[in-house]
Amino acid sequence: MYEKLNREVDELFKNAPKTSRANELKEEVLANLIDRYNDLIAGGKNEEEAIKKAIAGVGDIDELIRGLNKSDVFNYEQLQKDKQKSALILSISVGLYIMSVVVLILCTSLFDVSGEISVCLMLTIDAVATGLIIYNANSRPKYIKADNTMVEDFKEWKSANTERNNILRSVKSLVWTLTLIAYFIFSFAFHGWAYSWIIFFIGFAVERVVTLIFQIKE
Repeated sequence: MYEKLNREVDELFKNAPKTSRANELKEEVLANLIDRYNDLIAGGKNEEEAIKKAIAGVGDIDELIRGLNKSDVFNYEQLQKDKQKSALILSISVGLYIMSVVVLILCTSLFDVSGEISVCLMLTIDAVATGLIIYNANSRPKYIKADNTMVEDFKEWKSANTERNNILRSVKSLVWTLTLIAYFIFSFAFHGWAYSWIIFFIGFAVERVVTLIFQIKE
């Protein structure tokens, strides 16, 4: 029986590239088929019916094979566009955070603007930058499964994993930008250049905590 399932998987992957990634996916599909087969047998199906239903639950394996050849199961061009859009928004956001510090320094040092107004201007710019980051995190399209097959499960997981990694990178970028802002504000406000570098250690600790939270959640 397991030999038959093995032959079926060999047939499904006959056009797959000879790579370690393809072999890993093939082994994963076979293990999933065996689990489904055993569940169906336990549910009262005979051997032939269980094999047919288990194979039918795989879905469009050809799309996964094409994905292995292209290094992705999604629309590569669209992924590139989304990635470029996300990078542009994050770059603008980081630039705004840095610019807010420059505005604060210029207002207080060169233009004699009151400290309250200067801080309000800085926080306004920071709010715009934060809004852009939140928009970027929530505007990415989420994958919706077309059916309950193994291929669709894999594509949904891949999409969620990519989105989680993008959010983690955005949060890390935000942590270090805010760390830099805090460093300049503290140094200029309290003239603490000799010891304000400690803020960077705090920023590193916050980054590790954020990474750990994402890993625990995953």
